[in-house]
Amino acid sequence: MSIPTQQPERAEENFYVETLENGLQLLGQRMPDLESVSVCFFARTGARDEHDPAIYGVSHFLEHMVFKGTAHRDTEQITLDFNRMGAEFNAFTSLEQTVYYARILREYLPDAIDLLSDMMRPRLDETDFNLERNVILEEIARSEDVPTGQAYRRLMQSYFTGNSLGHDVLGTRESISNLAVEQMRAYAGRRYAANNLILAVAGNFEWEQLRALAAEKCGAWQLGEMGREASPFTPQAANTIIVKPQQKQQIALLAWPSVSVQDDDLYAAYLAMMVLGDGTGSRLFWNIYQKGLAETASASLSPMDGTGMAVAFISTTPDHAPGVLELLRAELKSLQTDGIHEDELRRAKDKLVSRTVLDGDSAFSRMQDLAYTWAAKSEVRSIQDEIDEIEAVTVADVRRVLDRFPCTENHVLTTYGPLDGVAFGISE
Repeated sequence: MSIPTQQPERAEENFYVETLENGLQLLGQRMPDLESVSVCFFARTGARDEHDPAIYGVSHFLEHMVFKGTAHRDTEQITLDFNRMGAEFNAFTSLEQTVYYARILREYLPDAIDLLSDMMRPRLDETDFNLERNVILEEIARSEDVPTGQAYRRLMQSYFTGNSLGHDVLGTRESISNLAVEQMRAYAGRRYAANNLILAVAGNFEWEQLRALAAEKCGAWQLGEMGREASPFTPQAANTIIVKPQQKQQIALLAWPSVSVQDDDLYAAYLAMMVLGDGTGSRLFWNIYQKGLAETASASLSPMDGTGMAVAFISTTPDHAPGVLELLRAELKSLQTDGIHEDELRRAKDKLVSRTVLDGDSAFSRMQDLAYTWAAKSEVRSIQDEIDEIEAVTVADVRRVLDRFPCTENHVLTTYGPLDGVAFGISE
């Protein structure tokens, strides 16, 4: 049984949208020219939903445990069943979602739905839990040896002080060491409820078959928590100087507020960041990287549920680092004061449209976009919809988003390397 949604089926574009009576959201895009199908369960939960310090890291830990067995399969059987399909399969956890996916030949879709839906109701055996705890602790230890990851985590903690978006996806040594399996079971029961999950499919499949499979395998799942409270967030300007004398490179991350995933100026903000610091051809590329002043000089947008931030990333030698940081600030001031030019906007649009079209050829990319877009705005978009939105952005739109979110204000700086604050002109 299913109930209608606000957005009707878009059969002319091979898009399908439906909601089961228990709230499970079904999304599909049929791509009949392919021989494959990509399918995922998208759980709208991640590290930002771990409000109790005692369960920090539970979302990621749970992702591991989902592969450790169900009431019907042990971990070996899960792997064997995926292998029998010749599937590419995996999962990942972020601040805001956990995704379990498989890429398969079209004839294996029923098997993939059967397996993935079974995994969404994991056994969470205490013995397996205690063994896997050590794997997570090793993962935390390894992460501490990666300078870029460490710098980014410290940036997030500083930027989102007092907000759950500052939580580390891996959790802490303390939280993982003390976490009890009962706490994970309770979290899974709340956050893996039918109405907080999306089943997204893209590729060569038949919608009626998918609906029937979803109803059969998932129709008895119960309701629970749905979504989250997601409010705008503005950080306090702050400097975090992490001195690592043994490091040969100096890393600097500079962040400031920007748009959320729901914001109508999302594409204008993306294009502004591309002009500033996207790969080749951007201002940071020509004025810092191409001059040999830094190994990396880039800028990117991180839109999130209800809020967002822009981040500039610099990796250079200690000798160059103070000057490069000043050059970055000068580029931000220029962007804020003068905006962007028509020719820069055109080049950025061409790059973004090309990426969008190329991604659109992949069932896996379309599957992800279906789930992410629905989670953000409860809508589906075709490739042409996205292209139209990108092409509609004007220089005036970019000016507006820069005025709404000035790139020269509320700076949160994190440096990681041999230099102290004095080297950057910062009092400690």
